[in-house]
Amino acid sequence: MGNSKSKLKTKKVASVNQSETSSGKTATARILAEREYHNDEKSTYVLPKDDQEKDRLHEQHFLLKEKFGGNLLMPEVTGPLFEKELNVLDAGCGPATWLLELSTEYPSSQFYDVFPEAIHPPNLKLEVANILTKPLPFDVEFDFVQMRLFSVGLRGNEWKIAFQNVHDTLKTGGLFQSVEGCPLLETSDPDLQVLRGHLGDLLRKKGQDPDIASQLDTVLKEVGFEIIYKKRFDMPLGHGTKADIRTGDSYKQVLIGMAPFMAAQMQIDVPTYIAKVNDAASRLGSSQSILPMWTYIARRID
Repeated sequence: MGNSKSKLKTKKVASVNQSETSSGKTATARILAEREYHNDEKSTYVLPKDDQEKDRLHEQHFLLKEKFGGNLLMPEVTGPLFEKELNVLDAGCGPATWLLELSTEYPSSQFYDVFPEAIHPPNLKLEVANILTKPLPFDVEFDFVQMRLFSVGLRGNEWKIAFQNVHDTLKTGGLFQSVEGCPLLETSDPDLQVLRGHLGDLLRKKGQDPDIASQLDTVLKEVGFEIIYKKRFDMPLGHGTKADIRTGDSYKQVLIGMAPFMAAQMQIDVPTYIAKVNDAASRLGSSQSILPMWTYIARRID
């Protein structure tokens, strides 16, 4: 993955695709409630893998970018790095929107990909790997690593493994950007609270920790990182700016995407579950609901 060499002295950016988590093999698809999901019984991931979900992930990227004011946190520190020759890894690229933007913004960079040439810059290459594989299969040390939105992809005991792998693939002094949300919204609406409770129960049954986002600084320190930035962002759902209203719709689509698993958790059928989500989501704005996001910049110090 990312083993080919460039003749130019340029930045190199690689990716670990987050579609393969909590499993050592690539999953095949299965159809549930007319949506496409991974067919790996070992996986904890409860969101679809179809084109509709890819579209949602693309939009989610731009909503996060607007909220954070760019693709890089703490730009006064991280921004200057990208004016130099460096190696960058996106651990969990999804549809690779973050990398697509960076490869356009920094055209002298060398990226790696498996996408058709017609739809992406020539300096981008993506491969599939498992963030839990130790060590990660790269022949370079990285100056910058990003990992985001794994809260419904990793079990509670897998975060330390993933962060240790990130730590080990960074150069001494390299920076790690972590962005994670708590999937359990904060709301005053009783029906949304019911959905939140069932979602929390579902994730915990799968061994996940829905509250891990606010506690990741502890895990980062355990594997040897120095925390240089930690900030909570509250994402308004369905109230505020146009982007905030779209964020509310995106969260509704997340809940709908989990329909086969959430309906089983609630012991109802999928159409009834989706109707409950649509009804409750109509009050995201009036209940001033928010989704907490936690962001970190950490430095490898040894």
